[in-house]
Amino acid sequence: MIIMQTTNDLTGFNWPFEGKKHIGTIVLLPYREDTWPDGGMAALEAFYDIVKAISKYERVYLGVSKNVKREMINPFYEQENVEIINIEYNDSWARDNTLIFLNDGKTIKAIDFGFNAWGGSYDGLYSDYDDDNRLGGRLARFFDMDVINAKDFILEGGSIHTNGKGIIITTKACLLSKGRNPNLNQNQIEANLRKYLNAKKVIWLPRGIYEDETNEHVDNICCFLDENTVALAWCDNKNDPQYENSMACYEVLKKENLNIIKIPVPTIPLVLTKEEASHIKANNGAKPRLEGDRLAASYVNFYQGAKFVLVPQFGCPSDEQALRILKDFYKDKDVIGINSRSILVGGGNIHCVTMQIGDVENE
Repeated sequence: MIIMQTTNDLTGFNWPFEGKKHIGTIVLLPYREDTWPDGGMAALEAFYDIVKAISKYERVYLGVSKNVKREMINPFYEQENVEIINIEYNDSWARDNTLIFLNDGKTIKAIDFGFNAWGGSYDGLYSDYDDDNRLGGRLARFFDMDVINAKDFILEGGSIHTNGKGIIITTKACLLSKGRNPNLNQNQIEANLRKYLNAKKVIWLPRGIYEDETNEHVDNICCFLDENTVALAWCDNKNDPQYENSMACYEVLKKENLNIIKIPVPTIPLVLTKEEASHIKANNGAKPRLEGDRLAASYVNFYQGAKFVLVPQFGCPSDEQALRILKDFYKDKDVIGINSRSILVGGGNIHCVTMQIGDVENE
């Protein structure tokens, strides 16, 4: 078990860089029929590949709701270094509905932020998110840990990234959206990031990936590769709306004394096919997913640990270029491509369905 301190004092605690050593990774299996084709069955192979790849390097805590199809669970019993947790949630976006873990080099603390399905009654993606909002507490009981309650502040893990040295990046499009914390202005939101995550500096990017249904999470357009380097999802096509979004972010980043590595988005925008849409059941309480909807495809939505990097692959020519860029940068890590289009269809990607528990050891 992971034992946490019981005090709410965050002095000396830091939100570690994702690319350092983890105690483990949390993943939740999908089941929603209004989000996932065939209630998640179509995405089973991608989830299996992600869990299998991570479990070679660290423990995977696999959350399984009572609503998950039994045939989806069985393959994971055969995997080593995977611990199945029977726990309830509304959807499988572990990046956003679980916990954020901090440490001071000796102990770990978790922050349990509020979750309202990316916008609540204003523009949320589904109306039944009570189990998601309670998931952090349920995980805390599983791990036998004490958490800091921050439920009065809506914040998803995918809306922020850190270099592990006190710098946080986010997007105005998301954190200032009316469905999150409408009673707070930008300065007040930044004050909360400083309070809960001990941020020393917050970089506000204006936009994210075009048609990203999370109100443009930062983890889909920009992330830290190391303390001083960021990856930026890039588009050269001036006729594509993504061009202006990426360029606006670039203009902000180049003033921040950071190295910027551009990773192109797929040259031809990906859309939901007729076949994919036909296997999703419409629900008045959830966002409709229709044939022809543009998918927010980005290679920046990768997940990494101390020794691995899992990179989305969509079955298009730009896949190899994205892998090559990350392999050139991470010469000491295993850079692994995962066919994750089936997760993209659900609205996110590899980073969105994973949440790291950073170890107190930095390497």
